[in-house]
Amino acid sequence: MKSLGALSLCLALLLTACAPAAPAQAEQMTVTVSVLPQVYFVQKIAGDLVSVQAIVGSGDDPHTYEPTAEQMRVVAKSRLYFSIGVEFEDAWLARFRAANPGMTIVDSAAGVERLPIPASVGETNTEGEPDPHIWFSPERVKQVSQNMADALLAADPAHAENYRANLAAWLEEIDTVDADVRAALAGITRGTFLVIHPAWGYFARDYGLTMLSVESHGQEPGPEELARLIKLAREDDISTVFVQKGVSQKLAESIAAQLGAAELVELDPMARDWSANMRLLAAQLAEALR
Repeated sequence: MKSLGALSLCLALLLTACAPAAPAQAEQMTVTVSVLPQVYFVQKIAGDLVSVQAIVGSGDDPHTYEPTAEQMRVVAKSRLYFSIGVEFEDAWLARFRAANPGMTIVDSAAGVERLPIPASVGETNTEGEPDPHIWFSPERVKQVSQNMADALLAADPAHAENYRANLAAWLEEIDTVDADVRAALAGITRGTFLVIHPAWGYFARDYGLTMLSVESHGQEPGPEELARLIKLAREDDISTVFVQKGVSQKLAESIAAQLGAAELVELDPMARDWSANMRLLAAQLAEALR
């Protein structure tokens, strides 16, 4: 019995040694992006073909954010970097390139029409610093996604068909989200909403709304501007103050009190799930503007 057992073991080992090795799993391409919504776009287009990290996450400030040591380690092994025009890139893109000279930096916002950041309370600015929050416009997200798909295809032509098919499905999803947002806003009776930070100008432009912003270029208003803001908000019968996630609510609370205990609603401009976030934003605005 022992001889039979030993023979069986030897036979099993021999068959294992002779069996063809399992095919090696394809290594994922590492990609880094500037802001969290871009992670969603890349994953919609590339799926499991890539591993992707964002530098700026939910609750982070894209104007002043500094990457962590772990994020820099991932940058150092990334094949692609997708920028989008947020402020921290001015200081860090050159450092990313120095950390990884072989990484291709792609402007995912190439060809996207940008709006200027509002100049001051209640005024429209036609010149000046461009607003980086282009991901709140479905049409602009389409252009960003096309730019990403082109870069992914160029870096990994072996999976060109995957990228093309995924992009087509993603563009259809963007159209569905756009239709859902329009349906949610169809019943509003007012068109002006009040925010602390002007991150939703593209959304306002796309859907025929007016964004009244407290801050201008990251600066809080002086006493005269604040008084004018309160006056405009009262004229528009505003009863909701939208505040950005991760930002102090002290100013928002003061303005809400001056508007007669207006409701504070938190919005997240850096949410990863773009589709869900756009629908949530539409629902929150529809509630505030009924």
